[in-house]
Amino acid sequence: MEKLKSRLYVTAFVFAALSIAFTLLSNGRQKDFYYIAVYLSIAGMMIEWKSLSFKKFNIAYPIILLGVIKLIWFLWLGRDASGYNTYSDQLGAGKKLLLGGVMVFYITHFKHYLRALNYKNVMLAIIGIAFILASSYAFWQSFHGMVRVEMAINRATISAYIYSTLSMIFIYFLYLQKKPTYYVIAALSILTSFVVIILTGTRAAIIFHLLIIAVMTTYYFKKIHLKSMLIVLIVAILAIFFLYKNYIYPKIEQTYDEVSLYQEGKDNTSLGARFSMWTVGINNFVNAPFGQSMQSRYSYSDQFTTQNPQYKSAMEFISVHLHDEMIETLSLQGIFGGLALLWLYMSLCWVALRERNTPLLFAMNGLIVYGLSDVLLLSSEAILFYVAVIGVCGISFPLKQKEV
Repeated sequence: MEKLKSRLYVTAFVFAALSIAFTLLSNGRQKDFYYIAVYLSIAGMMIEWKSLSFKKFNIAYPIILLGVIKLIWFLWLGRDASGYNTYSDQLGAGKKLLLGGVMVFYITHFKHYLRALNYKNVMLAIIGIAFILASSYAFWQSFHGMVRVEMAINRATISAYIYSTLSMIFIYFLYLQKKPTYYVIAALSILTSFVVIILTGTRAAIIFHLLIIAVMTTYYFKKIHLKSMLIVLIVAILAIFFLYKNYIYPKIEQTYDEVSLYQEGKDNTSLGARFSMWTVGINNFVNAPFGQSMQSRYSYSDQFTTQNPQYKSAMEFISVHLHDEMIETLSLQGIFGGLALLWLYMSLCWVALRERNTPLLFAMNGLIVYGLSDVLLLSSEAILFYVAVIGVCGISFPLKQKEV
């Protein structure tokens, strides 16, 4: 029986890791592997029910709570004149978070079964192959004329955020090998990832990707290796030089123009519309602090933008989302949803810092930072990716395996 429990756990863990690996390669395979891991986790918990304990805090709890709040909101406020919309993004997100939370609980609660495999090498192999294939896919798309590469996801921005986080995890596991050869590969991977991020044309990722990796590197090594940082910086500058004319300069010029237009009261640009959505979203929260329906949000936003026409572009996206994780949550689920999201951010970062769990900490950094300009926890691909990452990277090692 013990052998069955161990094999069931390892199989669930591997499928969760494979769902991460296939996120940028095949949406279908990502979902298949994710739900296989979920169902195996449920089966494992049923077999292990006598060993379950819910007294100690687990990083799955805030994920489950956020999922439950989204589901309650859908049942309470998600009904319109035609009934419930079963294709609602909020319903889908709630279900994925709830089921994913169960998987995270199982994987982190019964982590002692990981003795059956070499965690570092398995993760390096799976994430490494995923990184190479995703990068190759991006270069192939760029070579064939795609203006903004998106890999297997049909939105370049979400692809950029997920790819950035995947790159951080891969680079961390290269660092963990503690060999000069792997450090060289890590440096090349940093360069490659930055080039791919530029090819996605996603401003937030271009700005923060290298910065987050630099902070992660300093955090892991506990000191700044000037020679290594200088080499990576020089290579990055060369990459910027060669890509500046076709990819970077147009984004800088676009950003400057959009900010200037917004200051003139013209918000019908990508950045201007975001500013308007954030303003409208905050006012929605002030108007309905305990939550409201999508229809109520639309009606109030329409009234608000009629009185304040400088924010009118927000109405183009009000039925989708407001391009900020916290503002989107507050505008619909109110203070309860906002507190649940804040608990998710703070508790997982606190656990990662306490356990000195570098991949979990910087995966959360990616989720938080990129959530300032988009809504990741409504995207099916992003939810499956980040929940699986929290599960497989949220394991605290025994002392002899911990980083020093």
